[in-house]
Amino acid sequence: MLKSKRFLLVVGMAILVVLFFTTGLHRQFTLESVKAHQGRLQDAYHEHPLRAVAAFSAVYIPVIALNLPGAVVLGLAAGAIFGTLAGILVVSFASSIGATLACLLSRYLLRDWVHRRFGDKLKRVDAGIQEEGAFYLFALRLMPIIPFFVINMVMGLTPMRLRTFYWVSQLGMLPGTAVFVNAGSQLGQIESPGQILSPRLLLSLALLGIFPLLTRRALNFCRNRLRKPTTVDPLPVQVGDDEGTSPKIEPYVRDIRERCTECGACVKQCAFLSHYGTPKAIAALNFNSPRHQAMAYECSLCGLCRAVCPEKLDPFELFLEIRRRYVTDGHFDASVYRPILNYEKIGISPAFSWYGLPEGCDTVFFPGCALPGTRPEVTVRLFQDLQKDIPTLGVVLDCCTKPSHDLGRQAYFDHVFGEMIGYLSNHGVRRVLVACPNCYKIFSHYGNGICVETVYEFIHTHGFRPTPHHNGLEVSVHDPCSLREEAATHQAVRGLLSDTGVKVVEMKHRGRRAICCGEGGMVGFVKPQWAQGWAEIRHREASGRTIVTYCAGCTGFLSRKGPAIHITDLLYQPERALNGKVKVARPPFTYLNRLLLKRRFKKELNAKTSRVRPRQRFGEHGS
Repeated sequence: MLKSKRFLLVVGMAILVVLFFTTGLHRQFTLESVKAHQGRLQDAYHEHPLRAVAAFSAVYIPVIALNLPGAVVLGLAAGAIFGTLAGILVVSFASSIGATLACLLSRYLLRDWVHRRFGDKLKRVDAGIQEEGAFYLFALRLMPIIPFFVINMVMGLTPMRLRTFYWVSQLGMLPGTAVFVNAGSQLGQIESPGQILSPRLLLSLALLGIFPLLTRRALNFCRNRLRKPTTVDPLPVQVGDDEGTSPKIEPYVRDIRERCTECGACVKQCAFLSHYGTPKAIAALNFNSPRHQAMAYECSLCGLCRAVCPEKLDPFELFLEIRRRYVTDGHFDASVYRPILNYEKIGISPAFSWYGLPEGCDTVFFPGCALPGTRPEVTVRLFQDLQKDIPTLGVVLDCCTKPSHDLGRQAYFDHVFGEMIGYLSNHGVRRVLVACPNCYKIFSHYGNGICVETVYEFIHTHGFRPTPHHNGLEVSVHDPCSLREEAATHQAVRGLLSDTGVKVVEMKHRGRRAICCGEGGMVGFVKPQWAQGWAEIRHREASGRTIVTYCAGCTGFLSRKGPAIHITDLLYQPERALNGKVKVARPPFTYLNRLLLKRRFKKELNAKTSRVRPRQRFGEHGS
């Protein structure tokens, strides 16, 4: 089906190109032709400006998108017809739209084929584009010596987002656009486009293009020289003593040193421990050293080591405590984790948060951050089903701030999450129903007496029965590592899946011994290859079957490597889910969805008490 669509698209493009040349349009896009019709075109613009701009754009955009001859002449014509300022504005938008369409065509027609043939060789290129692609594109756009269409086509083969491609292109092409359009306003003095781009002007624009790259390199050099190291070498390393060791770290270190038998049960399960050695070997490090403290940020904090340890040791607690020490000692660099910390900050902001508590409310639905953004309609339907059993159910749209907790920003976490718990307790809330496994873990550890339960366990035990679909279709379940100890939730999820008619084929690592999806502990910011490795293991264990999970974050991460859906997709839109047609929103639309969901709850929920989260005032590092 996809091949036929691509074939039809290629045929359509070929027809347009043939018509362009057979009708003689290419002979109209010359300086002589523009000069001959300049007066009439200017009159048409003055009589019907919007119509003239629309007609120009309707011609200019396809010329750019299909790389037809005449773009330079049309740029000059814009200056001659519309004047300098209006011409720059029209050409800037039209050329950026045309370039984006060309990029999209390249991506749709060629990217899969190129990646099939050269996928391994392109991994580093793709990684570089994701990290610095905007800077490279901006520099290329400033240098007219590089063919315009080549940039569009090559960028279409990369993972750069189209909206990034659009705005960077528009910004980067402005100087060149201004040169041509301004020259077009003096059309009578120009005999050929070569008169516009003199060698001196070309050199100036090239230097202008190189400047942002040189600036970027200089900033990276300074940052790398000043930044504290985030990794350490594999063992052997300097061994420290207990003198000066944090009182909070020392008990974990001593316990591991005394009881770890170095059996290797945890090492063979974990990329982190395979790299650095057994917990006993790691416990011999000097954790007064920032270099050794930073190593803790390469652990996923998934708790698998504890689950497989025959001695029931808990290295997870040691690594979390080391992260806290790293923060309180002032070594934590928040800029490394800026994307996730900004995501968290938005979640607790007055704009995105909302608490709605009806009369007599003692239970609230806490959907978390990811599910409302990616699946707002499913979130509403889930709330409505819960409301059938709990008529006074309230809702809390907020963030549990687990990212800060796991990064070791304990003081900040205690302040922000503690404020939420205090408000809920003071208003009679005694139970929280969560859709997010990470939120479950936070509420269960820091809820201060408020009970927490997953919505999946609740709806299963209260008789929720989805409509059976796809009897016998095989799926595999990924249990989020934050719920590895919650056997009741594992059983409830499998019960719900059984009710839909699908057959669950278990993976090797499941339940208490489940492995991380790859997002745990924010490891992807410092060891992306390890994070990707976890996701690849999950799909290998699934053997091509669709993975069903009940964490929206896990779903998003796993879906980058293969088919993965959220359980609510299967419960509320099963046909779409199992056919791979679920529409899952992505940024920035996830943020828009959360705002619209907040507006909907405010309108539809009869809340006696409501509020938004007060603006938080706290130190940047949370120390």
